[in-house]
Amino acid sequence: MSEQQEQQPSQVSGQLKNAQGATYQAVGSVLPSSLGGDAWVSDGKALSSQGQQEVDAAKSAAAKDATVEAASAKVKSTWGYVTGNQDLQTKGNVENEEAQWKYKQATSDGVATAPVPSLEGVKGKIESVAGMVTGDQSKQMEGNMRAEKAAWKDGV
Repeated sequence: MSEQQEQQPSQVSGQLKNAQGATYQAVGSVLPSSLGGDAWVSDGKALSSQGQQEVDAAKSAAAKDATVEAASAKVKSTWGYVTGNQDLQTKGNVENEEAQWKYKQATSDGVATAPVPSLEGVKGKIESVAGMVTGDQSKQMEGNMRAEKAAWKDGV
C-alpha cells in the first residue's frame, strides 16, 4: 500500500476541524488586521467548511452502509418467512432493527436519535414476542409478518 492512504471521512474528525475553525475565527475577530486577524478569520472559515464537509461525507457513507445492511436483513427475514424458518426470519428482523438505528443516527443532526416505528409495526412486534414467549410459532410468524409489512410500508 502507498505511504499516503486516503482516510475515510469521520464525524469526529470533522467536528474537531469545525471546532478548530470556530476557534480560529474567534481569535481572528479580536485581533486587529495589522496583526493578522483577517487571516485567522479566513483560515477559520476554511477549516469550519472542511470540517462540515467531512461530517456530511461520513454521515452519507454511514447511511449508505445502513441501507445496504437493512436490505440484506429484509431479504434474510423474507427468506425465513417463505421457507418457514422462524429463526432466520427473527434474525433478519433483528438485523433490520440494528440497521434502522444506524441509519437514523447517520441521517440525524441529534446526538442520540431513535427510529420511531409505526403503531402497526409495534403491534406486530408485540404479537411476535408473545408468540415467542408462549411457544406459538404461528402467532410469532403472524407478528413478524405484520411488523415486516409495516416496515416495508412505513420505512421503519
